[in-house]
Amino acid sequence: MKKYILLSGLLAIILTALTACQNIYGSTVRSLEPEQEVAYIEAMPTISWQEAYAEILYSYTNQPATTANIQAAEWRFMLHDINQNGVPQLFLVRYHNGQVSHHTAYSILDGNATLLKTAPGHEHLYYGGMYIAPGGTGVIRYASIGLVSRYEKLSLSEGGTLSPTINGDTSSLADSFRTRAMPVTQEEFEETFGRPDERVWLILHEINEVSVRDVVFGW
Repeated sequence: MKKYILLSGLLAIILTALTACQNIYGSTVRSLEPEQEVAYIEAMPTISWQEAYAEILYSYTNQPATTANIQAAEWRFMLHDINQNGVPQLFLVRYHNGQVSHHTAYSILDGNATLLKTAPGHEHLYYGGMYIAPGGTGVIRYASIGLVSRYEKLSLSEGGTLSPTINGDTSSLADSFRTRAMPVTQEEFEETFGRPDERVWLILHEINEVSVRDVVFGW
């Protein structure tokens, strides 16, 4: 009789342990109804745009910024909300001794950090940068090459293309202003590309823990 009681007790302990292991290894999740499965998946944490951009920036620290035409450079980045929807775009730039060469741009599309289709940048370093387009929507890419200054207004489409919508140039030698290669007055030119004293330049940041913390997560 005692042996029977001991065996029954041992069997109960084994069944209890198996049930606990079953719960630990996910049988509770597998037994959910379909609508409960969906709710469980939707409740899973998702990565923020700040975390996504931080991962991209740290990945660039392992990539050389030099090219065949750019012998000395380091990576810098800029943030700007082109469409003013609350989430900025991330711009990667080669930088050396005050000169830049724009490389790539990323945005958050359908919840994911996506490399934007964009017009190719210059293959050489030049003095210039990006500033906010008049009105706040879009950016102006500016390059000073000799006596000529070149301007491109870039806009972001819903499909993920960062493309130039209008370009222009000025010459300090001839005091000329052109939009789409056609002569315009200074006033007409500044309506599109803004007055020099009103430009808000995007700030170049080094890629390090401090700038990622303060600029990306501090946005």
